[in-house]
Amino acid sequence: MSVKFRIPITAITVFGTSGLLAVTVAVVLFLGFGQAVHTTRQLWADQAKTLIDGMEQSLDSRLLPIREQALWVAREINDLSDPAAFDSLIFGSFAATPQVAGIAVMDLDGRSRRWHREQHQVIDEDWSQKPWFRDYLEMVETAGAPGWRDPIFTETVNSSTLLHDTPLYDADGRFIGILAQIITIQEISDLLAKTHSDTGVTPFILYNRHFVLAHPQIISGNFEQPLPHLNDLDDLVLRRIWSPDEDADFISPVLVNTKASGISWGDDYYLYLYRDIERYGPASWTIGAYLNTSLLPTDQTERAMRALTAGLVVLGLAIVASIIIGRKVSSPVKAIVRAADTVDSGELTRVEPLSGSHIRELDEASGAFNNMVSGLRERQLIRDTLGRFVPEEVASSLLAGGGRLDVQQSEATVLFCDIEAFTRLTETLGPVKIVEVLNAYFSRMVEILELHGGVVTQFQGDAILATFNVPVADSEHALKAVRAAQAMLTSVKGSEYAGARLNIRIGINTGTVVAGAIGARGRLNYTVHGDAVNLAARLENMNKEYGTRLLMSESAVAQLSADELTAIGETTARGQTRSIKLYTLASLPIEQKTG
Repeated sequence: MSVKFRIPITAITVFGTSGLLAVTVAVVLFLGFGQAVHTTRQLWADQAKTLIDGMEQSLDSRLLPIREQALWVAREINDLSDPAAFDSLIFGSFAATPQVAGIAVMDLDGRSRRWHREQHQVIDEDWSQKPWFRDYLEMVETAGAPGWRDPIFTETVNSSTLLHDTPLYDADGRFIGILAQIITIQEISDLLAKTHSDTGVTPFILYNRHFVLAHPQIISGNFEQPLPHLNDLDDLVLRRIWSPDEDADFISPVLVNTKASGISWGDDYYLYLYRDIERYGPASWTIGAYLNTSLLPTDQTERAMRALTAGLVVLGLAIVASIIIGRKVSSPVKAIVRAADTVDSGELTRVEPLSGSHIRELDEASGAFNNMVSGLRERQLIRDTLGRFVPEEVASSLLAGGGRLDVQQSEATVLFCDIEAFTRLTETLGPVKIVEVLNAYFSRMVEILELHGGVVTQFQGDAILATFNVPVADSEHALKAVRAAQAMLTSVKGSEYAGARLNIRIGINTGTVVAGAIGARGRLNYTVHGDAVNLAARLENMNKEYGTRLLMSESAVAQLSADELTAIGETTARGQTRSIKLYTLASLPIEQKTG
């Protein structure tokens, strides 16, 4: 039967190809733009966490030592009959806690003696008639432990202060008085202002949500005592923190232990980032900062917009080209459409190579399409496999095996390395600097390990777990692990990492391990398990007991000569009855034991 209304095949080819191109480019643009948005959001969330974590750690580094110092001083004071006898002790303690502005000791009869840092002054007073004194004594005695109180105005330093008190006891354990320390709120504000002076953010600490404990304006401003109310502060942005326009939905879903909200002010958008903590007094502290997001670098956003614009331009050109070419040819275009439909369905294995054409443009299009399919197949394999695994050798095995990686049980040498006193180093350097140090340190250590045939399977905080003979076979794996450890110790001894000097400890053990991919569907991690791994970690920790930098099990030194070794001792391993002999290299010094 004849059909009266017919559409030319050229028109079908033109509009079909144009539509397919439009869908393909739109999907690519959508995915690309969505990825750019996700990357930007994650970047902001990471920066927000680093910012608030840094503020909390700075605050802890300033306040936690006060408690430790108070406990130490309190142990030295068990008789308040002559408070003047403690002058040297108190003035000496100021050196350890420079943030403390003043210290006072008071007995049960109300006699007090105060020591002032700035004037190096001592003041004796009778507080027995103060209306608050007896209640204060009872509160501290009932608490029975050091604690922070509500902020107060202290005439000694003519400033609002944070009060920390510690109960005092005599030799028989009887309560005899109070040791009180004060730190000015200007001190806290000054700390935050200096730390964030060049970051473009405004830091703050709120007490009980509505009173300002720390803010750049408090450093030199005069406010109602003991703490200014939010509405008394000349900061119109901070005043609106509890009445924002909206939650910051852009980054809130990916924030951990941190809250975000924002307000629009003219053409600007201010983002609040904050966290509540409960450990410094009877009321909660809100530590946070706000920033004008319009001042943030916009590289990611600009790149996404440029990609979107470029994609739309390409889409327009592609449609025009399809119309011109489609009017002249149909068969090659229909072949491309059929192949593109197959690609669009995700069945890349069913796409047959397109044949060439005598028309140069169509021939190039067919070749480009064939290259695209090949690239998509390769990218699909890489995306589905390499994104789940870390070591380069594992990635190579995956590609060679068509994306599969079987569980492997074999003998291997495990090297476990850790940085000495890393917690103290983190407190000293701060979060931003310690990341810079770790990046420099890890880069050099991984270079050494890979040079000796080792594979880094995990970074655990500041620790490195490396394996030899798994996943890449190596008959000299134990020897190479020892040589890698020597090179690592030599490098650390003679180098600085981002300006910091480090000390490390290493444990090496050879034994049976199970290597494979562990995790959830679609996101796996290649790692090793077994008692051999646990013993290597234990040997690293036992360096502290023996004063060594490198401890090796008997199985790990089988390929070394006896004159290269120094016997250290013996230990037992879980699940084994016989003890394991421990060695270090004779060329390494044995230091004084650290515990």
